[in-house]
Amino acid sequence: MNLNDINTFFETMDFLRRFTRQISFKNGLSVHDEKLPQYRLKDVASHCTIESCWMVIRDKVYDFTEFIEYHPGGYELMLEYAGADATTAFDEKPHTIEANAMLDKYLIGVLVKEDRMIS
Repeated sequence: MNLNDINTFFETMDFLRRFTRQISFKNGLSVHDEKLPQYRLKDVASHCTIESCWMVIRDKVYDFTEFIEYHPGGYELMLEYAGADATTAFDEKPHTIEANAMLDKYLIGVLVKEDRMIS
């Protein structure tokens, strides 16, 4: 592998990262989301183990307990953000379109307005 190949690889990854962010499905909350249960960040914080792994991404609360052991980056990576807002970590790592689409499966609620970062 030469330097050109490496540069091409990183250019492609950068494009994909920007592309998936542009179509990252639901930035902000929809009317449907407002009907979901609401949680405080302190509620999410108590779910920070492999047995109960909740995270916040873009003001939405997800229960990744079923998924944590199957994460391609390993469960340890997810535990770093368990019980916390993982928006920046999620958006900065290259995730596939499928990974973004999977979020709906694990969506359990939204943050209360006072705790929201985005909307």
